[in-house]
Parts: sequence; structure tokens; C-alpha cells
Amino acid sequence: MSVTEVQTLPRDAEEGAAQLEVIVPRLGALVAEVGPTELGLSTPCDGWAVRDLLNHVVGGAEMFAGALQGGPVHDISGRLPDALGDDPLGAFERAAEHFGAAAQSPGATERVLDLPFGSMQGATFLRFVAFDLLVHSWDLATTLGSELDVPDDVVVGAGRIAHRTLDGRERDGRTFAESTVAPGGATPLERLVAFTGRSVPGRP
Repeated sequence: MSVTEVQTLPRDAEEGAAQLEVIVPRLGALVAEVGPTELGLSTPCDGWAVRDLLNHVVGGAEMFAGALQGGPVHDISGRLPDALGDDPLGAFERAAEHFGAAAQSPGATERVLDLPFGSMQGATFLRFVAFDLLVHSWDLATTLGSELDVPDDVVVGAGRIAHRTLDGRERDGRTFAESTVAPGGATPLERLVAFTGRSVPGRP
């Protein structure tokens, strides 16, 4: 994927932080439902079981907490070493706390991160993280058969950064696959996850 810079808009940091305030607790509530049996279940994120997905979320949050403070950025689209141990919720809560603190640290929103799909200023990256966590929340909720209630305005906001980041760019099939068609009557969230390449089940 060619390296390009994703444009930063004036309200990116504020909007990203507001979206994360909505999405992170909802994802945490889903993680709280995960027990040893659920860790092996397949998710809509192709090739990933629940443990893989949560390793991506937790490991990514810890790495990006460091990156927002000047540390390196690695490609985390594949499987990561175990970051969960026997306490997925505790690992998630610690990672969320570390990322939140890093996002508020001096210079974090101005720092430019060189990501696998392009360069992105920290302010815009907060919005991208909100989008990514929203999609993975849907992955986990769908796997667990749980409800995920996210306000439509948050979903629409996540969709805007998704299109800014992905439109016109080649997708590698790992991080993001080619868009699928959402079924008739799909919700805004279902249309968003279809845009990322997920297959959205039809309604009976």
C-alpha cells in the first residue's frame, strides 16, 4: 500500500476523543463477557478468533500509547504474542488506561505516526482508533450474540474517517478487505462494517 498522508482537520482530536469515550466502555462491556470458552470462537474478522482480536486491540493500544509519545510503530495486522494472559478484561482496561493517558500527553496530537497504510497526525489517529475499535466491537458483539448499541452520530463520525483513510487506496485483505454489500435494511453500523470488508448477515 503506498504511503500517503491522511489530512488532519481542525476538530479531529476533539471528535476522536469524544468517540472513544463512547466506544471504549461498550467494547469493555463486551470483553467482560469473554471467558475461556469464548476465546477460541471465530470472529467476522477473517482468520481471527476472539483471542486474536483481543490481542490486536490490547497489543495495539499498548504499542500506540508508546508511539504517541515517540516510540516505534509496528505492523499489527497479523497475530500478536499473547497480551491477555488469563485476564482479558484486566488487560483491556490497563491498555485503555495507558492509551488514554498517552493521547493526552504533551505533543501527542501533533506527532506524525508512520502507519502501514500511510502517515497520520496524532489528532487524526484518535479518530482512526475510534473507527477501528468500533468495527472490532461489532466483530465481538456478533461473535458473542450480544447487543451493541452505539449512537448513529458516533457511527457516522467513524464512517467519515474510514472513507478519508480508505477511499481510493488498495486494501491488503488483512487490515481491511474490499467492501461487501450490506443487506437491505442494514443499520449505519452494519453498512460501516461492510465497507471494511465484513460480511453482514441478512435478517430473517
